[in-house]
Amino acid sequence: MADQRPSTSQQRPQQQQQQQQQQDQGKLQNRNNRKRRLSMNRKKGNKKGARKQQEEGPEPRSPLLEPLIQNLSACQPQEEMQALMAALQPTPADVDIALNMVKYDLRRVLVMPGNQATIYEFGSIKSGLLMKDSDLDFYVHYAREKNEREEQTKLIHIICSRMDKDPNFANMVKIVGAKVPLLRAVHVRTNLQCDINFSNARGCYNSKFIYAVMKFDARIHHLTLIVKFWAQCAYILTPHRQMNSYCLIMMVIFYLQTRKLPVIPSVEDMQHGIGRINFGPWNLGYPQEITYRTWNVNSVRELLVGFFKYYSEFDFAGNLISPFVGRLCSLEELEKKTIRELATYYRAVEREDYPALATGPCISIQDPFELNVNVGKVLRTNALLEQMKYSFTHAYAVCQRFQGKEFAKLLIALFTEVERFPKQPKQPPAKPAGTAAAAKPNGTVDPQPGPSGTASNSTPSSVPAPVGVPKNGCWYKCRLPPIENELYLVKQILLVRERDRKTIITDERVRQLWSECMLDFIVDILRKLYMVQVEPIDTPPAESAIRTYLLTCARQVFIARKRINISNEQDLKREIEISKERWAKNHAMKFKTRAEMVAVDGAIELRVPNDQPKNGPFRLFIDTCFLVHIRKCLRGYFMVMLAKAEEKARQAKAVPVTSTATDAATAMPVTTAATDVAASVPVTTAATDAATAETVPAQTEDGGNSETLKQATAGKDDAQPLNDSPGPGLSH
Repeated sequence: MADQRPSTSQQRPQQQQQQQQQQDQGKLQNRNNRKRRLSMNRKKGNKKGARKQQEEGPEPRSPLLEPLIQNLSACQPQEEMQALMAALQPTPADVDIALNMVKYDLRRVLVMPGNQATIYEFGSIKSGLLMKDSDLDFYVHYAREKNEREEQTKLIHIICSRMDKDPNFANMVKIVGAKVPLLRAVHVRTNLQCDINFSNARGCYNSKFIYAVMKFDARIHHLTLIVKFWAQCAYILTPHRQMNSYCLIMMVIFYLQTRKLPVIPSVEDMQHGIGRINFGPWNLGYPQEITYRTWNVNSVRELLVGFFKYYSEFDFAGNLISPFVGRLCSLEELEKKTIRELATYYRAVEREDYPALATGPCISIQDPFELNVNVGKVLRTNALLEQMKYSFTHAYAVCQRFQGKEFAKLLIALFTEVERFPKQPKQPPAKPAGTAAAAKPNGTVDPQPGPSGTASNSTPSSVPAPVGVPKNGCWYKCRLPPIENELYLVKQILLVRERDRKTIITDERVRQLWSECMLDFIVDILRKLYMVQVEPIDTPPAESAIRTYLLTCARQVFIARKRINISNEQDLKREIEISKERWAKNHAMKFKTRAEMVAVDGAIELRVPNDQPKNGPFRLFIDTCFLVHIRKCLRGYFMVMLAKAEEKARQAKAVPVTSTATDAATAMPVTTAATDVAASVPVTTAATDAATAETVPAQTEDGGNSETLKQATAGKDDAQPLNDSPGPGLSH
């Protein structure tokens, strides 16, 4: 009988085909199991492609929508809120069971020998606004605190590696580039997503405050719950997390405070008569039981319709949303310092050198306790702002259409009849040559001007045009206007220099000297404290008023850095040494860009071509390093400058000199003083030299800006102290 089995030559192609299929399946499985890596160096093409695909695809509907519609359709009049809460919120017993299960499994992966961990839940689970599909937020506090960002990042990697080996956790994502580094994971037994951080203790406090507000009046709880779920359906609270529930809750509280008959008082009024809880200059105190007699008797439906009407007509670009103030104020009033309730904020910015509230870029929502924090800065794109405005307007139109009908039908219509903002047809941007009227980049908004260093993309007509226009015709600008404490220090410097009081020190002279010093100070701070390589670029003589540099950064030294306090030369040396030590820790932050600095309308502008990624390392550097610490550094430089001027004045008073000697001293070149100061604050150390090979800031000690300083001071009335150092360590 003939052998029916295939021959060896026939078996080989089949075996090869099977091996190829197994390899393909293995590659596909590895690709599916691969975790998403959040990196600042991610390619723009991949990011934009994924974002575009998500925007074009249909948004998945909430799984809670169908049960909610069924409950509202079957409920009796006056029972709409009970039906809504039964469909959206879990029972307290279910919450306790799920929370205990998650915390039990978390303790196993968080244990550290000799360092006890305590788990605190915050967010919606603590504020009373938890929904059945909400995430769980946890803050983990160790007995030996890990305050440094590097320690927190290392801890996230350790915990994530433990979760990899634990079957109770899956889909771990390490988000270490955010302002608050966190670890995101899914708890398998409860199928709940958990966000774990080790530094945001303030989140627990804010959640308790929201719970106290919700408990004060049941109408506030019901209204906030409706608005939160509506925002999920109306494309405002999206999976991209460009808007969060905390901002929305602050908007609800602010709306209820600004009624003709307020439902709830301002946070400032709540703090009257209770103990103060100090957090720097801020008062974190609030009553656990809010006692306030409100004369507002509107129903939840009337408050809901008023909420949509209020924000459909609200000027987000010109007004400030401040639950602390509790009344409508404009950003212009904030700039002019005419909001009496914010006296504590103004004092902290001017006298204690705290960073000012950076308004914008789309909406400005002031934190109710940390008054210099804009929680609305998470909304950064023009597209989402237009969608939010459009959703408010559309929701108010739905309310008008269902006027007089049952409340349940109105709620169903609000949750189901949602629309996207219609996309405008793309038009080729006009790029007039040699003008500053450049087109805005896609998906960005010009940030609103703030009282301190703020970012802006627009170029006023009175501003000199930047040297050369970038490829997309746009500029990202950081504006630093003069503030009172800096002008006060400059005036004191002039008073020390003008010992004979022969000339009048006018505001114009003070501002002129401030402007001249600022340009040199910023360059020096970038080099010595921020450890950024700053290389000057030659510009045409006609545009010599604009200084052009090439900024190169390899590592960051300022994120999560402790408060800077520079009052003398020793403090400055200490801060420079700290920067070098943090440089050695090698926390990467790489960017390279062209930048221009110019004095415009009495302020200093730092202009950068707007071709950097929106969430890339340069924007992270500007938002979390430069704008946060630059004012403290500048104030320290002016204080060192004042101390040197006073020291020279004492020396001149103690040692009488002849007129000839005085003339000779006056004729001394300014390079001597600049070189002396540079020598007193050495920069070129072994650590810096070793790092120079990796594009580390290359500083020299030859007083590189002395020629600029000579031009700035020669021939003016206040040019007497040419030998005085115009600032600490001005060598480039």
